[in-house]
Amino acid sequence: MRGAAAGAATTFALGALAFLGAGTAAAAPGSIVWDDGSSHFTRTISNTTPDAGETITVTTKFERTSWVDEYIYNVKDRHPSCLTYVPGSAKMIGENEYPVLDPEVNVDEGNGSGYVRASWGITDWVVQNRPGFHRSPTFSVRYKVGSDCVRGTALTTGMDYGGSLGSGNYGTKGPSVTVGANTVSTTTVTPVAGATVGKATTLTAKVNPAGAGGTVKFKDGDSTIGTAPVGADGTATLQWTPATAGERTVTADYSGVGTVSASSGYATVTVAPGSGDGTGGTGSLDSLLGGFGSSK
Repeated sequence: MRGAAAGAATTFALGALAFLGAGTAAAAPGSIVWDDGSSHFTRTISNTTPDAGETITVTTKFERTSWVDEYIYNVKDRHPSCLTYVPGSAKMIGENEYPVLDPEVNVDEGNGSGYVRASWGITDWVVQNRPGFHRSPTFSVRYKVGSDCVRGTALTTGMDYGGSLGSGNYGTKGPSVTVGANTVSTTTVTPVAGATVGKATTLTAKVNPAGAGGTVKFKDGDSTIGTAPVGADGTATLQWTPATAGERTVTADYSGVGTVSASSGYATVTVAPGSGDGTGGTGSLDSLLGGFGSSK
């Protein structure tokens, strides 16, 4: 029996994560390859950063690195339970495509993971790599990404299989799938006027879409001022009492929630010296000291 950790696995991205003008992430295919003895596997997911509602394709390619043939008896594709099998999508691909008419579908084994299992006759699918005989079959299955998938968290996929040379258990091999938020938010900070050292000033951030909920963390440069909830109208407010005068950058970081992404906005605020602030009297004191110095 082949161990899940056998062989060296390598993960690589086939496409870069790109953000379009509308804020939608382009498909980011991903693959992982590994060897176990003389068996070589390539497992690919058409989009590893999908949104809920999208459909992804998962393929596992079987290859040999020796002249010994192997027959594939069954393949069990493992996936997070929030991915739903697309009926009729399971197939084995060789010189042509051969659909699996009645795969075994288990939505959830009770651990948050399910599987789609296909099986064949003992001589239906051979993996070969010898002169004049080269066959590398690929098992393919499609899933629809559910709205119940956890967002922003790597979800494990993998596969097990049985064949004439034994079995392979790679249920957590990957690649992983990270479901993104469907709605891209924007956050803006309302311009602040009249900010003064020692005086409470109201900071206001506006999150779009309104009604999403979540929180906004306000920061003065790198220092956190505080966190405020986002109201039903998309507005979050917080009282801020500046400690120093000058030009400040106030940032509002929206947390994101559910299907709405996180976002940030900022505004430049000019803080005036307050009454009793040493800044206002420094010039006079310097002049006075300078006068004493010149009378020596």
